Amino acid sequence: MKITIIGSGIGGLSLALYLSNRGIEVTVLEKLPEPGGRARTLRLGEYTFDMGPSWYLMPEVFQEFYKRVGESPPELMEVDPMFTLYSGELGSRGEGRDFRHGELNQLKEYLDDVGEIYRLSLEKFLFRELKVLDLMDPAILRNLNRFPLLSTLDQFNRKYFRDDFTLKALGFSSVFLGGTPFNTPALYSMVNYAIYGGGVYYPKGGFGQMVESLHRACLKRGVEFHFNTEVDGIDVKDGKVRAVRSGGKRWEGDVFVFNADYRFADSLLPYEYQLGEGYWSRRKLAPSGLLLYLGVEGEVNLGHHTIVVKGDWTRHFRALERSYLPELDHTSYYVSYRGATERGLRDLVVLVPMTPGVGVEPKVYYDALLRDLEVKSGSKIQVKVSKFYGPGDFQRDYNAFKGTAFGLAHTLDQTGPFRPPLKHRRIENLYFVGQYTQPGIGVPMVTLSAMIVGDKILSS
Repeated sequence: MKITIIGSGIGGLSLALYLSNRGIEVTVLEKLPEPGGRARTLRLGEYTFDMGPSWYLMPEVFQEFYKRVGESPPELMEVDPMFTLYSGELGSRGEGRDFRHGELNQLKEYLDDVGEIYRLSLEKFLFRELKVLDLMDPAILRNLNRFPLLSTLDQFNRKYFRDDFTLKALGFSSVFLGGTPFNTPALYSMVNYAIYGGGVYYPKGGFGQMVESLHRACLKRGVEFHFNTEVDGIDVKDGKVRAVRSGGKRWEGDVFVFNADYRFADSLLPYEYQLGEGYWSRRKLAPSGLLLYLGVEGEVNLGHHTIVVKGDWTRHFRALERSYLPELDHTSYYVSYRGATERGLRDLVVLVPMTPGVGVEPKVYYDALLRDLEVKSGSKIQVKVSKFYGPGDFQRDYNAFKGTAFGLAHTLDQTGPFRPPLKHRRIENLYFVGQYTQPGIGVPMVTLSAMIVGDKILSS
């Protein structure tokens, strides 16, 4: 059997390794000149940056994956403090587990409950493709008080906490799931257990090193990579993909898996096999992002992960919901500073959640956010090199629908069995892996997606 994978993000690389480890012939076609997708490395002179993911959560998922493929997981470094949150005025600052106003007891109760969601999800749901009837599993029905299927994350968190600072500390995780606390289902409170119950880690050398190790392991097993190869057509006959096309060249195979943008892949299919524009126009997209990659000189008084809630965060989220740009005075953002964990590194990455499909002028945000960050950190940030990366770049590099950074948001009607299918419903040898499919957004989730798709292919 010959497998052709289109795209070499974490999902594509993990699937290539998973299948090649079973002796299957795998070819990977990648549009860009290097592997990694959103997790690749950016180099600006002497500085290197993780272009995308920066949180290593749910280590149980990676341990299981690496065990199955016979490789060692990355060497991890614990992030301490786990993160720093600035909320509103300068004085409102807390670090990691620093819950104030006597809410420590509520935190214990909260973690007991979301820990059960986390445990049940790992045990029963995350390692397999969910069907609608799975939502009636007795384990869920017995724990309906803990399995809040119809609540939002914010509503669920308010059952335990009243303090605004604490609610923001527990709500911001939704941004990394492609949503807001007000539209992300409370089921994803399990991410807070991964943070507060399991701790925050970082792969030594960055996520770029993780990509390189996956790539090396694939090469060791004979996986064939073709970079600078953008697929621009799919040949389908009698309900099967016969080949994909790139610049006039045809690539044949027995099974085809797209790790590319799902909507883009759908648009390449013959019309009668497409989900179509009507389907995609009804989907709720996750935000795009404005990323500022800053190589700095000298010390910066920041932890590894910093979250800044500036002004009224509901106004920022409302802008994302209603498709206009966030106001400067009400723009929340995230900062990754690897130098806090790996001494000697001097790279800052600033992420501002942005509205997909809307043009943005990076310099306007850059000046305002840099001034704000200097005040918050008490540091004079001396930028030697910089690069902006926005919605248009996501669209150009990844064919991302409207420049979304994360794919489809984790709304209730786009969770589990309601996400786009892992296997095309009418083309028997076409599969999809990555953030659009089950289980969803994030490095652990796309790794799970690779194992689920790999098992489906192997069993067929």
